[in-house]
Amino acid sequence: MTPAEAQQKIAELRTEVGRHEELYRKKSQPEISDFEFDQLARQLADLEKEFPRFATADSPTQKIGDDRTEGFARAKHRQAMTTLDNTYDEAELREFHARLAKLFGRGDLVFSVEPKIDGASISLTYERGELVRAVTRGDGEEGDDVTVNVKTIANLPHTLRPPADLTETPVPALVEIRGEIFLRFEVFARINQAQQEAGLEPYANPRNLASGTLKQLDTAGVRARGLEIVLYGLGACEPEVVVDSQASWHAALAQWGLPGLEHRSTARGIEEVVTAIRRIDALRSTLPYATDGVVVKLDDFGEQQLAGYRGEGQSARKLSPRWACAYKFAPERAETRLKAI
Repeated sequence: MTPAEAQQKIAELRTEVGRHEELYRKKSQPEISDFEFDQLARQLADLEKEFPRFATADSPTQKIGDDRTEGFARAKHRQAMTTLDNTYDEAELREFHARLAKLFGRGDLVFSVEPKIDGASISLTYERGELVRAVTRGDGEEGDDVTVNVKTIANLPHTLRPPADLTETPVPALVEIRGEIFLRFEVFARINQAQQEAGLEPYANPRNLASGTLKQLDTAGVRARGLEIVLYGLGACEPEVVVDSQASWHAALAQWGLPGLEHRSTARGIEEVVTAIRRIDALRSTLPYATDGVVVKLDDFGEQQLAGYRGEGQSARKLSPRWACAYKFAPERAETRLKAI
């Protein structure tokens, strides 16, 4: 490919990736699958790497996307919500591990292996144990304040359960807790049945419906949809040191009465990580909600801090952790037989 051809292809891909980002994040009406979108984005990133003279700061590859919409107040995240590098390739997963093994000088690093729920990202802020704010990812630095809608979610406590004794984790004065809002398959099916009975178009998938529901201005309608939430991530925290690992963080979430991830495990070294991923992949057809992959994170928070982020010192929206990646499952395929035309 000549430089002129590359420049034209990069411009075309930026337009296409940007359009699909808009459909996915702001309108919850994607035209292509996540896999197809990831392939477009990867093609663009590879071309920008091969032809760095055409790389620009406003390329979709330099942003995490933006889900902010009209009708909601905006709120800043105390700590930026970053995006994960993702792969569908086990070889790239092993390269991720190899980079960290080289950094720390050992291969027996401990990881948290977590199912990746296919829903809408959210950040909750609890002050003195009380839920005060719920904000979408937005552009990573600022999102939509959807507190009134999130407070309708039945499985979300508005007050954190205090520790029973000194052996349990104290509730911080302030903490941002990250998670995912989703719909179970059975709830999605019931809603679509009602749509069809009313002569309306059915919704495409649970993820889009959950995301669109979260952005409704009718709180009663949001409550009726039956959204659920699962929590797994730590943002800003005061005091800063509450727990020292991802495993202890999950334990604290459970202790405080918050809904956590099922089928999460701890794995030492890359072979145990791969085994844990395959176990989740085998389970996912039996799960009552959509999962599209597995998130692999260094378990130790001190090691996470040492590994750091790509893009540090730049805009927060460009950050991605070097200590985590998303291994995404390839789209499921099935054979069909055409019997007549």
